[in-house]
Amino acid sequence: MPNRASEPFHLDLGDQMAELQRCLSTEAPDALGRLAALADAALSQSNLRLAADCAGLVVLAEHVQAARHQHTSHMLVVLATTGADVADTVFGGVLAWAGATVARDYNVLSSWPRADIDLLLERAKRSSADVALALGCALGEACERNGLDAEFAIVQAQLAGRELQADASPFWRGYWAITSAWHLYAFGRPDEALKRLEVAQALAATHALRGLGATAALQRARVIESERDPALAVRLADAAAAQGDPSRTPLWFADQADVHCRIALRCGNFHAAVGHARRAVGFVQAAGVWPGYQTPYRLNEAYALLGAGSVDEALDRFHALKETALPAYLVERVRCLVDLAALSRTDLRDDWDENSLARLADVLRRLRELEWPSALPLLPKTMARLLSRALVNNIEVDWVRATIRSRVLAAPHGAPLAWPWAAVVCVLGDFQVSTLSGPLGAGARGARKAASKSLDLLRILAAQGHDATPVDVVAEALWPGDGREGRRKVLEITVTRLRDLLGSDSTVVVSDRRVYLNPHYVWIDAQALIDHLSDCDAVDADSSVLTTALDAALALYRGPCLADSQEPWACAARERLRSRLAASLLRVQRQAGISPSRCREWTLRAAAADPLLGSLVDAC
Repeated sequence: MPNRASEPFHLDLGDQMAELQRCLSTEAPDALGRLAALADAALSQSNLRLAADCAGLVVLAEHVQAARHQHTSHMLVVLATTGADVADTVFGGVLAWAGATVARDYNVLSSWPRADIDLLLERAKRSSADVALALGCALGEACERNGLDAEFAIVQAQLAGRELQADASPFWRGYWAITSAWHLYAFGRPDEALKRLEVAQALAATHALRGLGATAALQRARVIESERDPALAVRLADAAAAQGDPSRTPLWFADQADVHCRIALRCGNFHAAVGHARRAVGFVQAAGVWPGYQTPYRLNEAYALLGAGSVDEALDRFHALKETALPAYLVERVRCLVDLAALSRTDLRDDWDENSLARLADVLRRLRELEWPSALPLLPKTMARLLSRALVNNIEVDWVRATIRSRVLAAPHGAPLAWPWAAVVCVLGDFQVSTLSGPLGAGARGARKAASKSLDLLRILAAQGHDATPVDVVAEALWPGDGREGRRKVLEITVTRLRDLLGSDSTVVVSDRRVYLNPHYVWIDAQALIDHLSDCDAVDADSSVLTTALDAALALYRGPCLADSQEPWACAARERLRSRLAASLLRVQRQAGISPSRCREWTLRAAAADPLLGSLVDAC
């Protein structure tokens, strides 16, 4: 008996279509080519609706399978020839609209109008479950690319029952799961997205669908694991790509390279990221996909170049993306990225002026209006520096602080007190501590009561600024009578308790047998004082820099460091900071361009906070 799957043209055209749909759902290697041939045969016989459905299915299938676009260009010609009217019927035409919707959204089939989601979903009710799920893949991606979360919820609700029907193939159930995962991730629901990708992987494993399994694994590695579990992401991506062939499945290798690029970006290994990104772009181009499809890969190349310091080259990439035909939802976002890249160059050159600050204010306003706090997602340090600059200049303060908190950004060097620090510790004058949950102390009214040893540890560490102190030195200061091993063990417990009090494991770092407060999450007035005094001591500092730095330092110096403690470590820290400030006061007295009256004013301010400072300066 002849094999019907291998000889479809012995059947009626409509039967051939049904047979080839079945072949496609089993990943038969020649299914797409035979569907494309059937589209041509139907067109030659003036069966326009069938030709459009075949062409639409080929376009959609090559797209969702991340396959090389071998037949897509010709199938778009078929769709343009049949026109949208032929698919505008109560029965049929759904697959034509599915392929056309994806193509139109990538601006390669302008002759077809925008899809009416409600109308198509209603028409899909009369179709098989596979046809409905295929349509869902097209509509779901359109929703994700155009920021239509409410519309996606409608699509998802309509298909919830269809994917459980007996006639729903694992193939289309899996690709609908992948499509919905992309949307869920884009709209801030990564846990739901992961579950959908796991569904696709399970379907692929159970039904031996190698292509579906590879696609699901690669997308899971890209959108979820590259951030959560980089080692797992690499294993997933490398194993998936190993099942393919660069000549037949170049997009698998593009996604593999993209996973490595994303991980390198998050690790700050920007030069490696550039190499991975360019490899990804090369494979994408080899796949012959539409320009709009290439956007995420080219965007990561621009991010990598920006992180590596090749700002001008990165700007060229961003400008090229701005000229790419994109959905309206993405156009303004790309414009914002171009402006952020330009401002990053300004920041690297420390070339801020009124015009650049006005540009920063404008782009942050637009980001707020777009509700897009996650701009430059793979360059958190770059974004953190720009947001820090905004806070220093009182730009979009509430939105900036909320953005920093939502992204859990680490503070860059020199971030102001306005940054939403995990903890703020003051040791100059009265000892004060506040966290994101409120003030912290043993006796402060309304404050959370803290364990005394944890606070003692905090005082010791804060007195050193952000400098690391040997754990044995800290342990001996806290428990002078205990043995060395006993002190180390109790210090480990106290560090854990202090982290709990400060509300974050990132606040206290223990590394290489040293312990310190993390400068990215804890602001310390003693460290800020030292930073300002370092500006005063710079060899090339002019009078305006000295004036600004010393004013800022004196504003912080509310009194001697931990004046209420006579512990040796506290006395040493107190004397060190006092002497450092006195030296800066003496230096400015010898600086040309600063009046004696101004110097006298500074000395009086210092003496008011700490009488010994006045004596030190007068003695010299």
